[in-house]
Amino acid sequence: METSVRSRIGGRRMVLGLYTSIVALAALFGAMIGLVLPVKKGVPDTAGLGPFAFEINPLNFAVYGAVMVGLSLGALLLLMAAVSARYPDA
Repeated sequence: METSVRSRIGGRRMVLGLYTSIVALAALFGAMIGLVLPVKKGVPDTAGLGPFAFEINPLNFAVYGAVMVGLSLGALLLLMAAVSARYPDA
């Protein structure tokens, strides 16, 4: 039974599936924060990250969450792939 499961779901496919689901979850949480934050009193209408300023709404926060988590996690996964290619027996 174990060998048939391994043959159907490879390691790379599993990692990409987890990566996709984590990025989607970050987008969902960003959208939820974008829904709740404008209701609070004393919160400004815009947010910023470095030179970029954007309006606080669910779409902007969902994109922000997905991009930030995607880039951060993607960089770590690329580093892991580079190390595993260099040291295959480790």
